[in-house]
Amino acid sequence: MIRFRQNGFTLLEVMIAILIIATSFIVLLHSRNQSVIAADYARHMTVATLLASEKMGEIEQSGATETSEETGEFGEDFPEYTWRITVTETAYEKINEVRVEVLWGISEKPSRIELVNYVKEKE
Repeated sequence: MIRFRQNGFTLLEVMIAILIIATSFIVLLHSRNQSVIAADYARHMTVATLLASEKMGEIEQSGATETSEETGEFGEDFPEYTWRITVTETAYEKINEVRVEVLWGISEKPSRIELVNYVKEKE
């Protein structure tokens, strides 16, 4: 008569352990992917904010004297970013509203950041 030892794992226990490990691995991968996406978005937001601030500074230096809308690109240094500047009159004389938008990403639905400031016309 052959005796079988009872101190090993059954196939069912091994399968359940593998299932738990695989599920945990999938959750960890998803968390890592979300963190990479969030870091990329934060990088784009930081760059876009700095570019918009730079454009706003240029407008403040020159004085926004005419209502207008302009668009452009930031050149070879930042090829995926574009800008749009809108200058509109306000109810106050010689004060204009300046909107600087910086856009990036897919052209159908780009991400964007917008700065708004009120600039006195230079005399």
